[in-house]
Amino acid sequence: MAKYTVKLSKAPKGHEVPPLLAEAGAWIGKQAHGTLGWFDALSAEPIPKEWNPEKADRLRREAFSFLDLPDGSLLVLVNTGARTPPAVALLGSEGEARTLANSLEEFLLLWSQGETDIHELDDEEGASGREALAAWLKAKKVKAPKAKDFDFAAWLDDGASAPAAARVEPVRPFSPTPVMKKLGPKTQRLASVLGRRADAPEVIEYVTGVLGKKVPLSTSENNDSMNVEAPKHGVELVFSHDILNEAFPPVPKTAKTFIPYVSTAWVRSRIGENVLGVPWKATSEAEITKLLGPPTDRWAGFSGEDELTVAYWVYALDTSGQVELEISFEDTVTVTLRVRGAGALKRYPDVTTGLFVGYAATRGLLDASRFPAHRELLAAIEKRKAQGSELVKQAMPRGLWDDYLRDAPGLREQAWRWFHNMDGLWITADLTKTFGKRKGPYGHDEPKLNDDTWDAVDKAAPLLDKRFAKWLAK
Repeated sequence: MAKYTVKLSKAPKGHEVPPLLAEAGAWIGKQAHGTLGWFDALSAEPIPKEWNPEKADRLRREAFSFLDLPDGSLLVLVNTGARTPPAVALLGSEGEARTLANSLEEFLLLWSQGETDIHELDDEEGASGREALAAWLKAKKVKAPKAKDFDFAAWLDDGASAPAAARVEPVRPFSPTPVMKKLGPKTQRLASVLGRRADAPEVIEYVTGVLGKKVPLSTSENNDSMNVEAPKHGVELVFSHDILNEAFPPVPKTAKTFIPYVSTAWVRSRIGENVLGVPWKATSEAEITKLLGPPTDRWAGFSGEDELTVAYWVYALDTSGQVELEISFEDTVTVTLRVRGAGALKRYPDVTTGLFVGYAATRGLLDASRFPAHRELLAAIEKRKAQGSELVKQAMPRGLWDDYLRDAPGLREQAWRWFHNMDGLWITADLTKTFGKRKGPYGHDEPKLNDDTWDAVDKAAPLLDKRFAKWLAK
């Protein structure tokens, strides 16, 4: 049977292969391929300049790769300072950059436990090989040294702190609802960290003390969320800085990294308690309805389907309505805790966004309560005395969200499909049909439209009226 290839005899110029890596490599080179995960070789190589041309010199000076993953991602050893051990980090093939371990020792121990958070190394088929690795590490008396948490993404951003004004702690009031108080103690404690920042003491204590996991130190423009899985506890958390809710603004850590919030949690049966009395092995919607009453609503089982088949129940867990509990049933029970957030119709607005907003304002499709600081401007747009792009510029700094539209049945879903090219609906196709097309800056077709004037809105209105006829005032 084929063995793993090991090429660790020589490090790239300016680097040294740590003795532990060389010893581990010699042992791994004797193992059958696949028994420790899916990679081809341990090989000390310089980091390709192409990964990040802007940071190439620093990366190649302070780090080198030692393991290539099948998708092109690299595991690298990073020099973190004279008095701290080299850290192990991931350079993802899609631009992801994050710390895997604060030392090589810690990484090898995590690998032996199947907890590197790298699927190719934690694969279930490698369980026997990881047991052998654990035994080898124990025989070598390998222990992880105490080391300060290293944030590779922030380091890659030169560690320059964001301006103090940008790092103001957002206010997050949390007054529990009666439903929150009905949750079991484990689920209630989990719910209490939703919406809190990753650096909040409550979050750190829960993730490290209860789940035995690490808190993500940051997220970035290339990697706006990170998951923490604790299957033994029946919990999976999502940390993200990109919650589309004004109460949870992005909190910069450096110029291109952010301190994330706990945005979502999936709760599973191994948490060891039912949620609102619903048994995890419930076999029908009727069984849940007897306990909770009629569902809040239904959604389609698959994206793009019109038939709404999946029942779900939603409950606010704090009196401000920012944190929700959702229980859904589609063959099995699914429980989700989440910070309430909108969907992005257009994350990076352009001239077509202003045109749509102007149209929507004159057709009564916008939710006026979402613009309390811009009532006069909205009124001016409704009277065609200002353009929709002005509202986009002043009131939508993070793009056009679906909850800027009225909460009328089906309206936001229709807009989502239209903006995201689903079910034969697409804003670009409609507007190129109306205005003609040209090549955009990235080579894609775009409408010949330079300004969202009212003449342009009027020209597009007949087709838009067809798309949104169901929600127009009679």
